[in-house]
Amino acid sequence: MNKYEFDLPDYHGNSIVNLMSSISNSFDKKHAYAELTDLTSEELNKSKNIVLIVIDGLGYNYLTQQKKSFLYKHLKAPITSTFLTTTACANTVFSVGYPPQQHALTGWDINLKEIGAITTVLPFVPMYKGESLEKAGFKMKHIMDIPSFREGFNGKCISLYNKNIATSAFTTYVSKYSEMIATESYDDTFFVLSKLLQKTTNQRQYIHTYIPDFDASSHKNGLESKKTKDIFIDLDKKLEALTKNISSDTKLIIVSDHGMIDCQLKDKIFTENFEGFEECLTIPLAGESRVRDCFVRPRKVEQFNKIVKDQMSEYCWCVEGEQLIQDNFYGLGTPNKKLYDRVGDYVLVMKAHYVLNYKLANYETHPKNHIGAHGGITSEEMLIPLIVIN
Repeated sequence: MNKYEFDLPDYHGNSIVNLMSSISNSFDKKHAYAELTDLTSEELNKSKNIVLIVIDGLGYNYLTQQKKSFLYKHLKAPITSTFLTTTACANTVFSVGYPPQQHALTGWDINLKEIGAITTVLPFVPMYKGESLEKAGFKMKHIMDIPSFREGFNGKCISLYNKNIATSAFTTYVSKYSEMIATESYDDTFFVLSKLLQKTTNQRQYIHTYIPDFDASSHKNGLESKKTKDIFIDLDKKLEALTKNISSDTKLIIVSDHGMIDCQLKDKIFTENFEGFEECLTIPLAGESRVRDCFVRPRKVEQFNKIVKDQMSEYCWCVEGEQLIQDNFYGLGTPNKKLYDRVGDYVLVMKAHYVLNYKLANYETHPKNHIGAHGGITSEEMLIPLIVIN
């Protein structure tokens, strides 16, 4: 029974993790999680080509407002993201097959004990920016120890990524045993994908395609902006066109990693406005602006809890980090040992559309805040569309 005031990811059969279980089992590699209730490996086995297209940031709630779209017409069901509802946690699932409980990435900015710094993990740079940590001799294998998802697949695996991230340390690490194709833009991605699906091959194929543009526009311009809507309309048209030029033994699965919300100025709060809060912390806040990992001085725990209760309860819930792990927020099964180092002593889960910002000493003012945000537990962020096209 859920003891929280909000819904959690459904890792038992209705999440992106369960989708990856169905795909894995379809290619004869046993997965530890249950299969997706709405799309089993038995159904996938009927198709020679399985194409997974991930549109970053496209939430179920957003899609249900686009009732005239091609994608809405093929909407099969809502499924859940992970905790946190963010790219580092959720999108990683599409590459490694498992949620944060196993891959141990806990947000955009992660406290990495093995590196000695809070790290913005996907670009692999310190939170204060600067050069890639690769230049200091660090490797992704130092912070991720999950086995390759695609090793042992009974079929050919291909990944399509934009050239800006196709050769990054993170993408290279999680895409082992997959042929990597770098594309110039999402126009180019659809062109390459169409050509791949027109080729004759004796092997079954699993093709993973990642499109970041909808998420990027939502952050910069807002989810409800015209620019973001134009990107959605264009993607919708290109996906419809793609289906007219591929063979009948192909199944397209279109999903997202998380949904989005728009944050107004009134939704943005700052740690320096809560007297005594920052002195309770041993290191800066990690995680995401919608879910904050707090590492608290032992002698300041009482003060921290009082500040949160008296000054911040309007804006967030506060839960002990180990409790979140025990209550299966991050996934099922045995947790990765690194997870305990990376989840805060206390975790602030923001209510409504609030975001909590923290300023490093090298920022005279707060960095420019995005309009669009995600990472939290609202249905807009947690629910994503499962779109299936035969």
